[in-house]
Amino acid sequence: MSEADNITKNAKSNLAFTLLDLPQEKRMRMAQFYAFCRIVDDIVDEPGMTPEERHTALNRWEDIITGKAEAAAGIETEVKQLITSINLNTQPMLRLIDGCRGDISPVQPETREELLAYAFKVASCVGITSATVMGASECAKNYAIALGYALQLVNILRDVAEDCRKYNRFYLPKQDMELFGVSHDDIREQRYNYRVRQLLAYEAALAEKFFGEADECYQQLSVEDRNALIPAQAMSLIYHTILEKMQADEYRVFERRYSVNNFRKLWFLLRARLGTVEFPSISDWGFFKSFSSKPQKSDTNTTK
Repeated sequence: MSEADNITKNAKSNLAFTLLDLPQEKRMRMAQFYAFCRIVDDIVDEPGMTPEERHTALNRWEDIITGKAEAAAGIETEVKQLITSINLNTQPMLRLIDGCRGDISPVQPETREELLAYAFKVASCVGITSATVMGASECAKNYAIALGYALQLVNILRDVAEDCRKYNRFYLPKQDMELFGVSHDDIREQRYNYRVRQLLAYEAALAEKFFGEADECYQQLSVEDRNALIPAQAMSLIYHTILEKMQADEYRVFERRYSVNNFRKLWFLLRARLGTVEFPSISDWGFFKSFSSKPQKSDTNTTK
């Protein structure tokens, strides 16, 4: 088993779960890309490294991707093989690294625009590259961008307490917190009150907006692109369900971490697969054609 496969298997993430639907070669390539994303994220989040060491590790990955450094055996070589095997555009990968770099010394976004700029780097860019690796055309780019925004916003809502407690990170825009009168201490001390609930509902509405945009884009794609993006669409169903759970529970994010069990994930994967099947309309079926061509008896007596 390759190092990428080991990283993907051990991560037990929602994305890794949805890759079960892919053909072997595409699943291998997605495992390589997922492993790269996981490593870059861990460089920033795992304890035991100084900020300088984190920046140096990210610099190393930038050099590997751009060809300035020779890839070592193992995951570095696997990622390099992924890039060369499908002539992958590496700009989204570099922007992902840049987005993760910002979390080493985090600065709270002032506005929603700044939040979305961050989300584009760490989520939409992942979606853009994933769509390419899974075999979708350039037409899927807008879908990947919108879905990336939606998924990242759900992550931010779900992990608001953990991000504050473990990393002292505040991703909710400062302007939005001020709008609802929510302070940093409200989050730090996990004060579950009306103001916090209203703030989280406000951000959830933004996530809903991007889920809607992603779905509109998805429906406009060709059958071939939708087939390629089944894992992404399953991710959409999983994360939208997590958002709905938070909404129904009035955002008790300080008390629990919302998730979806494996049985429901499998169901969502099946739903995503069935959603790409185009059935002929009834008018195309010979039986119904012959049936509908016969004159029908009109029953005007509604009392029978």
